[in-house]
Amino acid sequence: MNGIWIRADERPAETHFYYFKKKITAGKENALVIDVSADTRYQLYINGALCSEGPCMGSWYQKYYETVDCSDKLVPGENDITVKVLFVREGAFISTFKKDRPALWLTARFTCDGEERDFRSDKSWECLRDDSVSFVQGRNVTGSIPEFESHAAQKRLTRVGVTEWYEANTAAACFFVWGVSEQYLLRPRPIPQMQTYPAKPFRLCGDGVLDAGKYTTAKVKFAFRAAAGVKIRVTYAECRLTPDGNGGYYKDKRDEAGGALTGNYDEVEANGGVTVLEPFWYRAFRFVKIEADGEFEIADAEYAEYFYPMDDIARFACSDPELNAMWDVSLNTVRCCMHEIFVDCPYYEQQQYDMDSTLEALFTYRFIEDTAMQKKCITDLSHSQLPDGMIQANYPSTLIQVIPGFSLFFIFMIRDYMDYVGDAAFVRGLTGCIERVLEGFRSYEDERGLFGTTPYWPFVDWVPTWGIGIPEGGTKEPLTVTNLMYSAALIAAAEIYEYCGKPGAAQDLRSRAQTLNAAVRKYCYDEEKGLYRNTPSRREYSEHTTLWAILSGAVTGEEAKALMERTLRADAAHCSFSMNHYMFRALERSGCYEYADRLLDGWRKMLDMHCTSWCENPDKPRSECHGWSSAPAYEFSAMVLGVKPASPGFRTVRIEPYPGTLTWAEGEVPTPYGRIRVKWRKEGEEIKLDVSLPEGVTRVE
Repeated sequence: MNGIWIRADERPAETHFYYFKKKITAGKENALVIDVSADTRYQLYINGALCSEGPCMGSWYQKYYETVDCSDKLVPGENDITVKVLFVREGAFISTFKKDRPALWLTARFTCDGEERDFRSDKSWECLRDDSVSFVQGRNVTGSIPEFESHAAQKRLTRVGVTEWYEANTAAACFFVWGVSEQYLLRPRPIPQMQTYPAKPFRLCGDGVLDAGKYTTAKVKFAFRAAAGVKIRVTYAECRLTPDGNGGYYKDKRDEAGGALTGNYDEVEANGGVTVLEPFWYRAFRFVKIEADGEFEIADAEYAEYFYPMDDIARFACSDPELNAMWDVSLNTVRCCMHEIFVDCPYYEQQQYDMDSTLEALFTYRFIEDTAMQKKCITDLSHSQLPDGMIQANYPSTLIQVIPGFSLFFIFMIRDYMDYVGDAAFVRGLTGCIERVLEGFRSYEDERGLFGTTPYWPFVDWVPTWGIGIPEGGTKEPLTVTNLMYSAALIAAAEIYEYCGKPGAAQDLRSRAQTLNAAVRKYCYDEEKGLYRNTPSRREYSEHTTLWAILSGAVTGEEAKALMERTLRADAAHCSFSMNHYMFRALERSGCYEYADRLLDGWRKMLDMHCTSWCENPDKPRSECHGWSSAPAYEFSAMVLGVKPASPGFRTVRIEPYPGTLTWAEGEVPTPYGRIRVKWRKEGEEIKLDVSLPEGVTRVE
């Protein structure tokens, strides 16, 4: 039975909660399986028990619905069905696509004492608007649900009319017989529900601050006793700030006693009894500060961690406790940035950026076998492609943002998926999208054959001396690093095309990469310095141009090694955490991996500052939790353990541990066929290696 979309008979200008309600009668033996979706987001309750939340974030082309078995929530007799819908105001920069009215779609397979009964959303449902909750934009928050809540003392519900909109189809196409699409193209949710872990109490610090013990994302619940009318504010802080002595603050020890706490907050007005605050959306924090304009008592304070399900996580351990701590912090960082999309950071944007997500997806392959999230991310981003071929910089998003280089990371993400998962049919279906990206880049090439300027933001990396992440001159002439990334993307696309049985197209892409590398060498290489300039005309240099010259194949062998060593000695801009993963790869490819340990100093510094998640960048970080900074997880799994896929889908593997100064290491690496288990120990100059491979994986030399 198809469901009927129903919607409130009003077009709200502001964010509101709406309650769609219905009563059903159940018998002694019941079965109830519900399909449900809503605009903008919902929580489904049966008799007060939360059964499902969503819809899973999708694109303008795909709106998802959840399927949930609610049989155990029914009781004999009358049952209350409530769908709490958060409708987000017009103009919000969010990751959830919406139309102009709060709406609900629900259909059920309901059996009562052996009798099948009809149950779906229709005009018999009641709709109530909650006028006791207002919403405020969080500080610098532009993400998924960017509204923070302010609750009045008493509930104020206003009845709103309900209109039947149209009967929706859950078939694969969701198009009418004459080819016109439905208002929402419904698809089943492609990933699991987020996991809400058992609630935990906060630790109370001496200054009254609540401490979760480490950075986390969680559903929170507070209960207060205070006189009616007392206004209570709950502030969520990523870390404590250290006073600078001049009335300002800076970030040092993240948990230093007495440090200031600032950030996003929810508010509630006390009702004179026990007042409960339980926000709709998850909150990101390490510390929580509670303040009020009158006396109050905390009756309850708890948080339930909330992430993408990641229970069976691959292990890593080695002889250096510091590296073991880095593994744990990397895992915590990725988890906090992994919800229904890979978010760049859970506290601020909560957006799925291409570069961030490419790295987060790669690191996640090293933690768990489940790859549904990576597939969804690639699908999301493919739906964002613009007419000129560019992939939007972050998507799903109600605001269009383009960073040309990020379209290239989309290609790298597909190659990683090919290497770790295989799935030839899915990858083959993306080759047209890849071609449009590369042809779009070709359309911006100048008379020299270099990818030139565009109307977009040519962001490269958060280098302190680069204005908004752009090397000087990068808005007026070609950026060397972007051209070399473009070349590396041509090679990645060639590998994808070869896998998909398109050798001729692959050969053409490799030829284009060689031509581009030659142009970069001609116009951007400084013979006197022996380095690539940041732009053709400016004598400024960076690690970025060197590493991408190596990864693109513009320089190879001994020349690559010499270039890397010159760069490390030169007055060149350094990579930040976002680009360090690729710096590690260039060190590896150029035969300079012995320098990798110095890159880890930035992460050592964060451990010294008691960070429990990795920061966005090393200099004056804004975000305390940024998934792209979790590069140590890959290094320990791929280099220390030495495990890398040698062919698409991880059917073959190379195992070549890089011990460095370690004396032993052991751990697991997920594959589509099960875990690869590696254990090695140094005995003199030799490495004793013990490897266990799952059936279906072959080791190659």
